[in-house]
Amino acid sequence: MRRIMVIGAVLVTATLVASCADKAPSVETAATSQQPASLTFDSARVLSAVSNVGAAPILALAPDGRYATAWVSAPDGGTDGRLYVQVSRDVPGRATDVVQHELRDALGPIEPHGEAPPKLAWSARADGGLTLGALYVVGKLVPGKRFPASALRFVRSDDGGNTWSNAVTVTDDTTQGLDADFGSHNFHALYAAPNGTFHVAWLDGRAGKSAVYTTHSTDGGRTWARNVRVVPVGAPLTEACPCCRTAITADADGHVYLAWRAVIPDTSSPAPSPAPAAAPGGHQMHGASGPTIRDIVVSRSDDGGTTWGAPQRVHADNWVFDGCPHAGPSLALDSAGTLHAAWWTGKAGAAGVFYTQSRDRAQSFSAAVPLGVASASQPAHVQLAVRGRTVFATWDDGTKRVPSVVLRTSHDGGATFAEAVAVSEAWQGGVVSGARRRVRRTRHYHCVE
Repeated sequence: MRRIMVIGAVLVTATLVASCADKAPSVETAATSQQPASLTFDSARVLSAVSNVGAAPILALAPDGRYATAWVSAPDGGTDGRLYVQVSRDVPGRATDVVQHELRDALGPIEPHGEAPPKLAWSARADGGLTLGALYVVGKLVPGKRFPASALRFVRSDDGGNTWSNAVTVTDDTTQGLDADFGSHNFHALYAAPNGTFHVAWLDGRAGKSAVYTTHSTDGGRTWARNVRVVPVGAPLTEACPCCRTAITADADGHVYLAWRAVIPDTSSPAPSPAPAAAPGGHQMHGASGPTIRDIVVSRSDDGGTTWGAPQRVHADNWVFDGCPHAGPSLALDSAGTLHAAWWTGKAGAAGVFYTQSRDRAQSFSAAVPLGVASASQPAHVQLAVRGRTVFATWDDGTKRVPSVVLRTSHDGGATFAEAVAVSEAWQGGVVSGARRRVRRTRHYHCVE
């Protein structure tokens, strides 16, 4: 049985969709300093026995120590996708510590897309309790259309996963010719701000070409604000790479940060990079025709997500590529207000995972730090988490012939990183497919695969 491999630390998981490279090039990594001893993980535990197989897993850690995991499965490997959610306390996988629920959606099957998995977040309530929110996509086949229509749906639990609300749609448009709720809404992100607000971002095709939209909820996900297009039509960087996930984070003062891969006109017109091969069972690359640059940008809102500033590139990779690699960025915000960002680029000669940070609210970014870079790399799906001055970066290493899940840790706020630690076992590799999901744990940090 082939296995889906996902790794996370603290509040983060990485959905892995990797494939083997033709050869294993030499890898460039960030300079290291004298770091504390590397993390070690215990043995993996199976969580998804109830559904036999599982796809697109995710994890979210609550402030009180509980953590929720979720994945998509269908009976007998069919197409009737359901969302399975487990809420555990302390030791993963103990039956006495687990609340488990199967969620179905009246609109149709829940999608198990690797680059757009369901998202979980814990939101603090005014009464001192916690609301667990889940965001996912329901797919619908449309005759004559290349891709399924999609509805972006949200459900919540106010009692630790024992009971769940009816699903609501967070988007407010309908694409002409489709039923209500459906359109082109996917590659989403969910974040619960310190003030309890749920923020959602996604890629949307309601105006034609793919663009980034957002909304937010201040009542625990019961109702949602009107959808906001982050970059107006006709403005620079208005088009988004159509299949790379978005990332969103926020602070306690109403500042919200959003990252995505932008489509940028290439004025130099060099030969585009060759397309990385699609992952086994994955989607082919696609996107705009003609020479374009596919680099990561960040936009900031100072009013809780109602309006947005002009996006800024985190680094001028200048990766010329006429397609979409299915590899979005990751963001994390620490208690000092430093914004941390990581991403993958396929630029020939400098391909792989990079890290940077901003100390001026995304107006500028530090020099890009190579975390795992080589002459060539298959798409990698990096995720960040921060705890104090400790920064965790984890991803599926596409620079290797046989991909594996790796973790690099910084204990000085991102100035230097320890050497990469392989988390996935050698026989598991980093290639993902439908299978069981398991959890591994080391003291305060958890990993799901």
